Amino acid sequence: MAVSWRRIAVPAAAIGVLVPAALGTHALLSGPDEPRTSSAGIPAAGPTAPGAVPDDARASGPEGTAAVARPSDAPTRSGNSVSVQLSSYDAQRKQAELKPSAGKTVRTGDVIAAAPNRHAPSGALFKVGKVTGSRDGKVRVTTAPATLSELLGDQKVDQRAALRPGEVSVRPLSSGVTVKTPASGAGSESGGPATPSGGPGAPSGSPDATASGSPSPSASGSSGVRTQLTPSGTRPTPGSSGSTLSPEARKALTTLRLGVNVPLPKGVQATAKSPARLSGEVSFTPELIFQYEKRGGLNLLPQRAAIGLGGSYGYGWQVHGKVRGKADTGQVAVPLAAVTGRHVFWVGPVPVVVSTEVTFTYRFTADGRIVLDADQRTAGSFAVGATYDRDHGGWKPLHEARQQTKGGAPRVEGAATATARVGAHAEVFLYDTAGVGGDLSVHLTGRAAGASDGGAPAWALSAGYDLKTELMLQLKIFGIKVADLRTTPFALHDERKLFGRGKLPPV
Repeated sequence: MAVSWRRIAVPAAAIGVLVPAALGTHALLSGPDEPRTSSAGIPAAGPTAPGAVPDDARASGPEGTAAVARPSDAPTRSGNSVSVQLSSYDAQRKQAELKPSAGKTVRTGDVIAAAPNRHAPSGALFKVGKVTGSRDGKVRVTTAPATLSELLGDQKVDQRAALRPGEVSVRPLSSGVTVKTPASGAGSESGGPATPSGGPGAPSGSPDATASGSPSPSASGSSGVRTQLTPSGTRPTPGSSGSTLSPEARKALTTLRLGVNVPLPKGVQATAKSPARLSGEVSFTPELIFQYEKRGGLNLLPQRAAIGLGGSYGYGWQVHGKVRGKADTGQVAVPLAAVTGRHVFWVGPVPVVVSTEVTFTYRFTADGRIVLDADQRTAGSFAVGATYDRDHGGWKPLHEARQQTKGGAPRVEGAATATARVGAHAEVFLYDTAGVGGDLSVHLTGRAAGASDGGAPAWALSAGYDLKTELMLQLKIFGIKVADLRTTPFALHDERKLFGRGKLPPV
């Protein structure tokens, strides 16, 4: 029987081996010495375990060192590796330049998987479409799309990784926003004026998402609680391993902290307690989700897959303002800060690069006459993304949320509604290809109504969230056809009354 061969380029931090397509990519993970492996065929220890970045990969040069597996004349689990360098890469023009080691070649059909480097900051995954020329030992090639199935073959990966400090960057987008670094907790000079220590911008007892990972919901917590990574409309399966981090990973959690002290829109006046502003602290502990499972068989598609972003958040809210008329920061929320993160999931020697971009925003709206003085603390956890099950309906949105809010009694007076929102718009990428997106909007709402029919004035302060997930066509990087689901409303909503008195009219 003829055997077709697939060659894979991987970072030289690990040795790629011969990969016969008929044997499945498990051959890539074991050589003649047969190292100890897990039931998934992944090394149970050592620098190439999933989620671990080999030390020499961190120190790889700017040329993006890689290795290409070279087929031999007979099926075998061992093989010869060919070291190559990614000398240049242009994804838009579908061109790349590779430098193989002396005496070696690059062939049509080779699968290139590169960890992030200066030529491909988000990593790269492509097949060699055609060799177009060579010069000075470098080979110019055209590139063609490659899928994870072509790269990983028969594998099982189920990972939820906390982003490390070196994998995250934060950029303030509004004056009045400061970045507190995980190491020192000091405010960043680039974000605008620092929040005074001990003042309204630094509420005591603000939620710390690091302390316990995801907070447990209170007795009055959200009715939409989901504690496992489960697509909406299905029940969590017992023993799911992708929903929580190991104790070792929990210790490495990176919590981003933003000091917020931003003015409310024109028309909002100071109260007797404070100038008109939204202030406090926003904390976020990001985790990237990746799942892939394919077993042997004729079907080239994986059985299961998932990609997404999860994590814990904490908001130390202080909202103060007096409105007479109408006030709105605008239909488009005002950006607070942009957070970018990137993690490499190592499947044996193969890098799977998952990146995320999160933009935090705020919005304040009021209509009527209202006075609002609120000091609350909100803690929660969420996940957005997509999951795939070949036998149970294909792609489904992943959206989970839970939240609790507590604090001192507020002051809410007048006859109107005022709402402050802090949102987070997230997009998650595989290599440099978009995959999924989502929006989390957390809000505090004060409502007040004047006395009627001889009764007392009524008021209430509520907290809640809205969570939406968006699937994008580029999820086809898994090798799976995806319908355009961007207009389908995959959403969760919850709102809880915190304080109040009297009976308010219907909204």
